[in-house]
Amino acid sequence: MADKILCEKKGDATHITLNRADCGGLVSDPMAAQLADMIDEAATNSKYIVFRSAGDDFCLGRDPEGREAGKPTDALDSRRRSEVVFNFYGSFRRSRIPVVCAAQGRSLGFGCAIASVCDITIAAESARFALPEMGHNIMPTMAMSSLIDRLGRKGALYLTYSTEEIDAQTALAYGLVSRVVPDDRLDAQLEMVCAALDKAPLAAVLSVKEYATNAITMSVEQASDFARNMHSAVNTSSGMMGNK
Repeated sequence: MADKILCEKKGDATHITLNRADCGGLVSDPMAAQLADMIDEAATNSKYIVFRSAGDDFCLGRDPEGREAGKPTDALDSRRRSEVVFNFYGSFRRSRIPVVCAAQGRSLGFGCAIASVCDITIAAESARFALPEMGHNIMPTMAMSSLIDRLGRKGALYLTYSTEEIDAQTALAYGLVSRVVPDDRLDAQLEMVCAALDKAPLAAVLSVKEYATNAITMSVEQASDFARNMHSAVNTSSGMMGNK
C-alpha cells in the first residue's frame, strides 16, 4: 500500500499525496485508515500538513477494494464498518495543526468530503466537486458530516440533493474551498500559503487552529472570552512578539 500513498516530512511540514493517478485518486478503506494514522502522527511532529493527489483528478471517491465482503448483518455492524471513514474525517478535525489542500480536476463523493474537511483548500479554476451518492440510492450523511462545520446549510443541501457537479467558483461561494486560482497557478499559490505558515510562530499556528475549531460551537460571549484568554496567553508566550 505504501506506493498508493506518499508521505514525506519536508522542513516543518508533512506532505501527504494520494499516489493513484491511474484510478483518479480512489481511496480504499485500508488507505483511509492509513491516512488517518499519518495525519495523527504528523500532528505530533509538524507545523502543518500538505494534502495533495497525483494525476488529473484529486479524488473520484472510495475504492471498494479492501472493504469487508457481504452486506452488514445489522445497524451496529454497518456502523462499525463505516467507522474507518468517520475516523478519517475526524483526523482532520482533531489535528492540532492545519491541513492545507490543493485540489485539481474532479473531487467526487469521498473526494469532495476531503476537500471540504481540510482547513484550507486551494482549487484550480477547472476543478469540479460533487456528492453523487443520492443518485446511487445512498443516503449520504457520512459525506455530509464532513461539510457540517464547513459549508452553509443551503450549499450543503444543494450539493447533496441535486448531485450536480459544481465548478470551483460555486464551491468557493459555498465555502467548500478557500481560494480559486488559474490551473497553472495552483502550485505557486500552495507554495505561498506554505511560506506564510513556515514564517509564522508555531504557537500562533496551533492557537489559530484551536480557536477556529472550538469557537464555532460557542456562544458569541463565550467565543469572545476564549479569544481574550488566548490572545493574552499566547501573545505573551515564548516565541511570540520577540519573547524568547
